[in-house]
Amino acid sequence: STNSSAGLPTELQLGLLSPFYLRRLFERLGATYIKLGQFIASAPTLFPAEYVQEFQNCFDRAPPVPFEEIQSILRKELGKPIESVYEYVDPTPLASASIAQVHGARLKGSQEDVVIKVLKPGIEDILVADLNFVYVVARIIEFLNPEISRTSL
Repeated sequence: STNSSAGLPTELQLGLLSPFYLRRLFERLGATYIKLGQFIASAPTLFPAEYVQEFQNCFDRAPPVPFEEIQSILRKELGKPIESVYEYVDPTPLASASIAQVHGARLKGSQEDVVIKVLKPGIEDILVADLNFVYVVARIIEFLNPEISRTSL
């Protein structure tokens, strides 16, 4: 049965594949899936409007990493104390996305205001693992249905 107000069959509106549930699941699965959700939101010709609309919520809504962790990452990446490079780093992020978050800062000496984009901790390993998983799934699908080539996935 179809609910004309939503344009989706009832089992999709309330079930595991409902736009809301699927978006929440992608958010819990992490960065790679959030990026996939952003792709869905950006491809209105490929996906139903309800999914495109719901997945708009995947843009820049990731929870921020605590500032203490950001400071630790900055110290490690700079190889010296943060205070030797920046006069000030705003502890409140300007934006927090699935892969990185952005903080305002002021360069020491020049007093120039800048923006620092910091990769979230462990994101490289997460992306590699997720992309390897996607590759394996694509190979399995190709094996099960040889008519589908990996390039079409």
